Amino acid sequence: MAPPGSDIPMKMDFDSANGSLTHQLAEHIRDMVKTQKLTVGDRLPSTRVLAKELKLARGTVTSAIELLIAEGLIETRIGAGTFIANDASLLQTNEPSLQRESNTAFNQIPEADIDPILPAVVDFRPCRPSLEGFPVQAWRRCLSLAASSALNPDYGDPLGDHCLRAAIGLYLKRARGLVTDPDEIIITNGSVHAMHLLAHVYLSPRSTVFFEDPGYPLARQTFAMSGADLVSCAIDDDGIVVDALPTRAAPSSLVYVTPSHQFPTGGRLSLRRRYDLCAWAEHQDTLIVEDDYDGEYRYDVPPLAPLASFDRNRVVYCGTFSKTMFPGLRIGFAVAPKPVVDAMARYRTMTEYAPSAHTQHALAAFIRDGHYERHIHRMRRVYRRKRKFVVEYLGNSMCSASLVGLDSGLNGLLNVETGRSIEDVCEELRRDGILLPPLSRYCVGDVFSANQAVIGYAAPSLSDIERGLDSLVRAVR
Repeated sequence: MAPPGSDIPMKMDFDSANGSLTHQLAEHIRDMVKTQKLTVGDRLPSTRVLAKELKLARGTVTSAIELLIAEGLIETRIGAGTFIANDASLLQTNEPSLQRESNTAFNQIPEADIDPILPAVVDFRPCRPSLEGFPVQAWRRCLSLAASSALNPDYGDPLGDHCLRAAIGLYLKRARGLVTDPDEIIITNGSVHAMHLLAHVYLSPRSTVFFEDPGYPLARQTFAMSGADLVSCAIDDDGIVVDALPTRAAPSSLVYVTPSHQFPTGGRLSLRRRYDLCAWAEHQDTLIVEDDYDGEYRYDVPPLAPLASFDRNRVVYCGTFSKTMFPGLRIGFAVAPKPVVDAMARYRTMTEYAPSAHTQHALAAFIRDGHYERHIHRMRRVYRRKRKFVVEYLGNSMCSASLVGLDSGLNGLLNVETGRSIEDVCEELRRDGILLPPLSRYCVGDVFSANQAVIGYAAPSLSDIERGLDSLVRAVR
């Protein structure tokens, strides 16, 4: 009589798309154990017989058997052969439970409030820079040099590379009039990442976050996940209405603002209100988060000093390279009092160590060699031309529309006189592949009229802008 299992058929089909022949054979034997075609104590055919039956090299079969021996699924007995081991019963016993849905309770994580990736004929959504003039060759050279110089057996400083922090500090002094020390700068994955770190080290369920309405949805969501109470604050043409802020704030609270170019309406926080906001924060012992997401792009107005230059002890200044270079770079920074950035760095060390040394070294060289500022100056001219085209097109059309919030930044606020709601207009455009968000997309309270949309004019080409505006005018009429 043949030994148990020695006559068990081992026919199988192999597919190169499913990995190596060794792993496919090992998985086939596992499946036979799971389905109890092979049970504990069954003897497998010899490697010579298996190789002949399956038309495989004997070395391939031997490797598969050795892999299963290492897993404890099969065992060898001297002079007797290879058998299904006792531990194989665990695979048979546990297999049905693997098919059941887990009852583990997870924290309820909401969907991120971001614009989805959608196919578009023209994408007018804000915060998308143009990539048409980016100095790719210069960036490649910086990356190439960094590849040979960024090697280090350590993980790096959780504050970020010192050379990059120093380069950013010098740039902020030249371009924004903000004098800071490299030790007061932390490199982040972008502005929202800086807010995430800050929320974890500063906020608690007893805190309050005062937030512009309309405002940046993902930043609002980031602060909300800390458990703090969110309070919407009114804005007007001069930015957040400081007089409407409460006279008494909860401990460990903060106010989030976009003073250089209010997102998404485009207003600028006036000089008077900048002083008033800093005075209010000092009186309330509250932090200010200043999100300067596209402050490099100014057209018809002189720069106003960042809030951080008014009060270095109370302002966290957040910047990003996503708008000035490209979003996939995933590098931003925060400037804050040293105790704040040190706390952010300590928290970061427990979750992610430091950012990529390679990319940081490349960006430091890109800034140091002047490529970054030359690119910004070049793109100011490009965006100025696109902005002018939008204004002139709408002015010459038969559509009653106007644009505000165009003094700086990459987007403006479109006011349209139409008998339809702007949401209906934007939905009609979306069906035609024209993405134009209504202002209500960024509002919490119902405080704005229904005829406003946010138009980002930076990313589309002039021909695409014309095509999108053609569709807009037809939809409004």
